[in-house]
Amino acid sequence: GDAAWTLAAALRAVGPRLASPDAAPAVAAALFRAALRTLPASCRSWFAGVRERGLAAAVEAYTAATESGPIIEGELAAALAAGASATDSSLSGFTVRLNPGAREAVACLAVDDGASLELGVRLPPSWPLRGADVDVRKSVGVAEARTRRWLLSAAAFLRAGNGGLGGAVALWRANVAKEFEGVEECMICYSVVAASGGGLPRQACRTCAKRFHGSCLAKWFRSSARAAACPHCQTAWGG
Repeated sequence: GDAAWTLAAALRAVGPRLASPDAAPAVAAALFRAALRTLPASCRSWFAGVRERGLAAAVEAYTAATESGPIIEGELAAALAAGASATDSSLSGFTVRLNPGAREAVACLAVDDGASLELGVRLPPSWPLRGADVDVRKSVGVAEARTRRWLLSAAAFLRAGNGGLGGAVALWRANVAKEFEGVEECMICYSVVAASGGGLPRQACRTCAKRFHGSCLAKWFRSSARAAACPHCQTAWGG
């Protein structure tokens, strides 16, 4: 597999020096680099178990100074690629923004004018030894409990898996796609996200199947001459 090939390449790179008594540091560095790139979750688990503070500090400092930079660059590139591969028609507004200086990627879905759903992931300087900071920046249109489940899912993926930042963005994108699949604008306010409360159109007419925001529907019923009629087909609501 890729892991075996990468390790073999790393060993070949130091092969001519293996017979030398000074070969040990080069071999150790090659093995460590290969492990960080191919088995990041295992490296993170190992590092979390290091109890000697001096050793942990030395390993982390070496990793941040020597190994993490190129790995983080690759992670950000993978996140950008995952955003570009979002071809779902329901996700035409899905993008990934990068801030290389902050080692950060933000996956964003523009839901409506000025409304968006965003997940931010910031990698530590010693990635992948330390875990990523993951947070939901904006969550309009989706219940807080649901976005929290998505957040925990992405965080767990980054913590325990080897799929990296690109895989986490793809996971977030899949959850968002499922949530917004087939969602149409409210027939009253002509927006996807409600101005009041930020919800999606969930209230459906049993006759025409058109959906409305609950807050919009309540206002319509209070102001309409036909208080219990569907705003679209005009049949009795719930009939």
